[in-house]
Amino acid sequence: MLPVKSLLRCKSVCKSWYSLIAKPSFIFAHLNCSAALQRNHYILIKRFLKESNKSIMSVLSEEISGDDHVPVTEITIPHSNHFLQMLGPCNGLVCLTDHRDIILCNPSTRDFKVLPTPSLNYPQGLLSDTIGVGFGFDPLSSEYKVIRTVELYVDEESGGYYGFHSVNVKIYELSTDSWREIYAVMPYVWYFPRSEHLFNGAFHWWEDNEDHGGESMLSFHITMEVFQRIRFLDVCAFPDGNERDFLVLNESIALLLFNPSMHRSFDAWLMTEYSVSESWTILFTIGLLVQV
Repeated sequence: MLPVKSLLRCKSVCKSWYSLIAKPSFIFAHLNCSAALQRNHYILIKRFLKESNKSIMSVLSEEISGDDHVPVTEITIPHSNHFLQMLGPCNGLVCLTDHRDIILCNPSTRDFKVLPTPSLNYPQGLLSDTIGVGFGFDPLSSEYKVIRTVELYVDEESGGYYGFHSVNVKIYELSTDSWREIYAVMPYVWYFPRSEHLFNGAFHWWEDNEDHGGESMLSFHITMEVFQRIRFLDVCAFPDGNERDFLVLNESIALLLFNPSMHRSFDAWLMTEYSVSESWTILFTIGLLVQV
């Protein structure tokens, strides 16, 4: 099977070869073959260069040359700024967003696609703010999807934040290059940057909602397109000053808690049964961290 670099050269041979290699079905078949053959893996690092005011994506290959040099490819990201967030990767693609622009990128081919701006019509007197973005692949429809959730809120005479109004949810599909609105029931959510995770066919974000007991985890199933709230145990409390994050660990959702003002230690919790709040189990505690 030809590597990606060879396929890119083949695209320049003629129009028919270019059309064949650019087809989503061909790309998907090549991806499956690469996964089966366990091709080399890569590390993606996104960084912002202050002096040039642009974002760079560094692609590090696990292949090491004879002089122990690790090959690094630098890719300049268009429409970039300091707030750019990287979601994914998903089947070799990543999603880049600053919650205004959304860009899909294939680091292997250095192809970028700036998504069209979704229309948003709302009554006069309301303002909008993007509170969540997710990117993933729907295996049922063989479709790449981007979800964008926008909060509408009331802005009164002083221009301050005066109240939640509603949430608008739109789905982008790569095959049609268009957005569609869905009317899913979604609660108010205070979005935490870089908190999005794709696991078990669903996106996951932090949710902060005082009407529903404070912080929890909000999921959105990429195929069924429905929201679900996953509560934390009371022992997983988040006092003021706590740092927290969650990740995928051992095919489960894990929660990391750090309180710098008290014990200066990390607690790691694992949700042993997906979406069951009572299944949160503490794995270990790391501390005391004297120098933190």
